[in-house]
Amino acid sequence: MGPGMARMDMRTVTLFVCLGVGSAALVGCGDAGDQTTGSNTEGQTTEVDDVTSGPAVTSTTDPETSGETIDATSEPTTGTTDGPTTDALTGTTTDPDTDPATSEPDPECGNGVVEGTEQCDDGNQDGDDGCENNCTNTPVCGNGAVDVGEVCDDGNTVDGDECSADCSMVTKIGECGDGTVQDPETCDDGNNTPGDGCESDCTKTPAMCPNGVLEPGEQCDDGNFMNGGPDDFCKNDCTTYNPPTCQAPGMYAVCDADLDLADKADKSNAQKAMGLCDDLPTNSVLVNDFQFDAADDASWQVAKGFGSYEYDHDMDPQTPNKLLYSPREGQSMLLISTGRIKAPNGDGVVVEAIASQVGNNNNSNPDLPNTMPAPLSDLVGSNNGGGGTPFMMCDGVNDCSDTLSAQWALGTKNPDDKLFFKFKTKVPPGTFGYKFDFVFCSSEFPEYVGKKFNDLLIAWQVDPSPGGYTGNVTFVPNPNDPDKGLPLTITALQDYFAGPGYSGQEPQLAGTGFQNHACSDWFTAKGGVQPAADIEIGFFMTDMGDSNLATMAILDNFRWDCEGCVPSEVDDCGIQEPS
Repeated sequence: MGPGMARMDMRTVTLFVCLGVGSAALVGCGDAGDQTTGSNTEGQTTEVDDVTSGPAVTSTTDPETSGETIDATSEPTTGTTDGPTTDALTGTTTDPDTDPATSEPDPECGNGVVEGTEQCDDGNQDGDDGCENNCTNTPVCGNGAVDVGEVCDDGNTVDGDECSADCSMVTKIGECGDGTVQDPETCDDGNNTPGDGCESDCTKTPAMCPNGVLEPGEQCDDGNFMNGGPDDFCKNDCTTYNPPTCQAPGMYAVCDADLDLADKADKSNAQKAMGLCDDLPTNSVLVNDFQFDAADDASWQVAKGFGSYEYDHDMDPQTPNKLLYSPREGQSMLLISTGRIKAPNGDGVVVEAIASQVGNNNNSNPDLPNTMPAPLSDLVGSNNGGGGTPFMMCDGVNDCSDTLSAQWALGTKNPDDKLFFKFKTKVPPGTFGYKFDFVFCSSEFPEYVGKKFNDLLIAWQVDPSPGGYTGNVTFVPNPNDPDKGLPLTITALQDYFAGPGYSGQEPQLAGTGFQNHACSDWFTAKGGVQPAADIEIGFFMTDMGDSNLATMAILDNFRWDCEGCVPSEVDDCGIQEPS
């Protein structure tokens, strides 16, 4: 998909304090500290951390220019005078609004003559007859004229053409193969090749088991017809096979069907919404020491759905469509944000206003200290702490993926709006991994790709057993070096968002608040662990470099994985891109 990216031309007023500066580096104050230009300031906002005294100068900055400022304390002049004038010779004062020689009579609505600012005048004061009693045209969608309250009018009330059926939105006519999904398309991969996931009529390719591709409705797909057995963890019907040596549950209990979505006092609701039921070892993931740190209750929600885009998930026209962002297990899922999330509606679904996440800035979660919460660390942990051998020879304390250090430094080691939760659990015997599903949305895309303003979602594990892996789990293979990874940010996902992901005005973003920006489809992240190990897992979301522009994640379906993955194989563990 290649959606066009809308760009917003904004002017903001920035307060520069250039005297009495403490330790903070202030933009625009000579050569003090880090110079940030308008092209690299997220949300066009300057934050001042330490100001002691000094006069303030107000200026207007255009982020589209090279930082040029215009003094906003003086009013512009045009050289014209709007008020009364006095003739210097005669002493006569003339008001152009009342002087009979220059003014026109006020229009009279209902006299049958279109005058002044009247749009129409049909000689009466009746409404809904084509001309209203204030002499404006009666809005009629489909009459070919753009009336008051309409954005467009193409002469019909049909969707799918250049103007929506209710005349509220200019739309683009969908063309299968142009790389952008437009209704009624369910996919568009930019080509007309059948059998590649998206058919030549822009409907999704039906799942085929086994073909080696994990498709919707499949638990696994290893591309062979072995029905499970030694070293084969996928049956030939694409359901998971648990060998007798693996004591992970075969079926999981559902514990999030009757949650009180408005209850923020019971933090275990967040745990249950992810599928962590803590019931019996035979039917759930057992957890202990669950800690959930979020001062702002609006920074997280438990919901039964997100957004308003629905699709035919089972290719059956007789069954109702399903929300794209629906629970992957049970009936609820966990939403977390660097901003604030709207409360679920009566159906338990969070629906955000159009483009609302751009202005959804600070929440009340802590900005300090400027460190990651324990046990997370931004320091490299491979090569016994020396770094340089990602995913191998973990020191057991720092990040063995070596993926976090560079992005943490680029973000000036300045996390804001921090949300963190963690739990401990014991890996079942014969089990070599775990996995969970997630969605990543950000209003930073595409403007801040490669910049310091890259919000982070980190899943962290500590496996202290011999040969265990400690470090970041939400990493993406580095396209420039297959042996290395990148942390989960818009920069790491830029090619994905510009391709199969959802960005710009694609319909999948409806109701998310991230229009003109981006959301992923459902991803799966995998971690490799040692059987029977006592491990700790944490999830951390933060706004980097400032506290502007919201980033949100959905988390669900945490499960043990008998097969697991090999952390040293970067494309085996970490984030698995959806098919």
